[in-house]
Amino acid sequence: MVAIVSDGTSVLGLGNLGPYAAIPVMEGKALLFKEFASVDAFPICLDTQNVDEIVTTIKHIAPIFGGINLEDISAPRCFEVEERLKKGIEYSSIS
Repeated sequence: MVAIVSDGTSVLGLGNLGPYAAIPVMEGKALLFKEFASVDAFPICLDTQNVDEIVTTIKHIAPIFGGINLEDISAPRCFEVEERLKKGIEYSSIS
């Protein structure tokens, strides 16, 4: 199972819509994982835009997922989150 993690700051190029508005988009992405790759995915929309909190949360939930898909996190924070996770998680992130 893959975690689709977003903070809702760059949803579909529309900007910072927040985590609540991002939920349906992440659910749709989970369906794409299932339909085209037969991979179960679970949307997780975080109510924080703090890089430290995002990284810490993902590190805490990572052991129960086979992969992490970072989705719709605005630049340049998305790059910092990805780099920090690459250093701190035993498997690769999908971004």
